[in-house]
Amino acid sequence: MIIIQLKEFIKSGKFGPITIGSTKDDITNLFGGKFDFGDFEESQIIKYGWYEFFYWTATGKVFGIQNDHLQADFSGHNAMINFKNRFWTIDKWFLKENKNITFAQVVEYLDQENIPFNIVPAYEGCDENIIKCVNSHVTFDFANEYRTVELNAKGKIINWKEVSVEDQSDYVLNGIRLFQY
Repeated sequence: MIIIQLKEFIKSGKFGPITIGSTKDDITNLFGGKFDFGDFEESQIIKYGWYEFFYWTATGKVFGIQNDHLQADFSGHNAMINFKNRFWTIDKWFLKENKNITFAQVVEYLDQENIPFNIVPAYEGCDENIIKCVNSHVTFDFANEYRTVELNAKGKIINWKEVSVEDQSDYVLNGIRLFQY
């Protein structure tokens, strides 16, 4: 079984043996043939849990890897950050079940591991920032509006609250991505 280290993906851009430029066949041969699939004509997605691999239909070449379902905003959060089949599993490093991770916390985790990064605008002219790792080009994006949930012992929602924050350091992690640069 392959253990994918989220920390290594963030450092190197390698999702275990899969990288930008790997093929659809590489993914299915290594990670198994049971997956969800999305067809968008020019591109397609193979999805294991919420870990998504984007590839060009014509070439089968991977151009993106992401999980953009990281907010702990409903009772199924554990299924969004965990994955395991008989071929591979994820070591999710700092991601915790039913817990949001803030912009400030991501900065702290990267600093602790000496992973160089820049804080850059999400897009030209935008006031909101993303974190972009220097060596791997992996990015982290965040949300300033999110929901917190209170769960019972069985993991069912018993209460929830809409939250809106203004300070970027309090934004919560939404996605970790690597797209061809």
